[in-house]
Amino acid sequence: MSQLYASLFYQSDVTAIFSDRSLLSYMIQAEVALAKAQAQINVIPREMAMIIEQVGQSALTQIDLDALAVATGLAGNIAIPFVKQFTAIVKQQNEDADRYVHWGATSQDVIDTATILQCRDALAVIEKQLQSAYQISLQQAERHRDQVMIGRTWLQQALPITLGHKFARYAAALKRDLDRLQAMKTRVLTAQLGGAVGSLASLQNQGSAVVEAFAIELGLTKPECTWHGERDRIVEIASQLAMIVGNVGKMAKDWSLLMQTEIAEVFEPTAKGRGGSSTMPHKRNPVAAASILAAANRVPALMASVYQSMVQDHERALGAWHAEWLAIPEMFQLCAGALERANDVLENMQVNPEAMQRNLESTQGLIMAEAVMMSLADKIGRLTAHHLVEQACQQAISQQTHLKNILSNLDEVKEHFSAQALDELFKPESYLGNIQAQIDSVLKAAQGDSQ
Repeated sequence: MSQLYASLFYQSDVTAIFSDRSLLSYMIQAEVALAKAQAQINVIPREMAMIIEQVGQSALTQIDLDALAVATGLAGNIAIPFVKQFTAIVKQQNEDADRYVHWGATSQDVIDTATILQCRDALAVIEKQLQSAYQISLQQAERHRDQVMIGRTWLQQALPITLGHKFARYAAALKRDLDRLQAMKTRVLTAQLGGAVGSLASLQNQGSAVVEAFAIELGLTKPECTWHGERDRIVEIASQLAMIVGNVGKMAKDWSLLMQTEIAEVFEPTAKGRGGSSTMPHKRNPVAAASILAAANRVPALMASVYQSMVQDHERALGAWHAEWLAIPEMFQLCAGALERANDVLENMQVNPEAMQRNLESTQGLIMAEAVMMSLADKIGRLTAHHLVEQACQQAISQQTHLKNILSNLDEVKEHFSAQALDELFKPESYLGNIQAQIDSVLKAAQGDSQ
């Protein structure tokens, strides 16, 4: 990603986690943990592991990134030239210790483990962002629980809802994202150590003990067996990211539509230089929504690549594994970037109650047709009531008058409803169903989690 566009689509902390230097740092961490784990099981001398650990603390500053980039293209993965450079650095410190670097491991062990460490740290950032978006949505659900607005289906005015109900639905979706993220951690944040074909034959009968010690050193879950060719852990992480981006994309779609000039019910926060046009001084564009929706457009394609990468050949794959290196970092960066922008808008969204009221009245009562029909159905039967109100709606549209004016002159309506009762039926706030109970349920669920 060009640095010129990074501020539009990405988030700085997660971008740093997936930078070249950070990747090398995580790979050094994996190599050091491997040496320490093997020393614990007496596979390699303890003093050699201590030297490798000591070198690891400053090795990043000594690695030649330019040479590494060239060599990676020739080797087919970054681990091979990285291990050569890291081993050379260790050798400068101690000529005996270098032989124990990367002992019994294969390139994929180092890269997969480093990737999982990256994912762990990036997921911590995303979890914090999700928690923030969840709390903000809960607050907004309470704040706007009584702010009536029109609900829309198929992009058309449907029935009244409240803005608080929209936020409650957002909160419920974010809560599910948080729950899924928590549930998957022990499954996916797992160390990788299998050697050439996953058998760790090079460690003879000490392989399982080293794997356990290796996982403990890194604070990762111990795998029940090698997973070089089984990529469901990576796919589960990517799938969670895709769902988060999808949920946030839905929110952005909502507020971008509500920002349309003819609707003007909510707006993204203002700031100098934000949302303008190069030619039209009056424009107020939903720039955060644009970034989020671009991410929601891009991530499914990346997700498809990750899914395709599950079909791997034999014990270690050709090409499919490599495709993950392109998709996973970008998915994390787009997800974090989308959440960062969503948090800003959710917290600082500008609400226009007057426009909401204007839009509620714009159909001249047609949005309350179902409310009238259901009340009348109790008196004359649903089908008859539906036919009567439908004809009244068509008449109101053709005469460009309020639906109540048509209904108030019908004998079937006058027989069962007084003018005052009919007025009540046309109040949007009187036809909100169980919206308040739903908001209470979402808020109650959050209180239960906090306790």
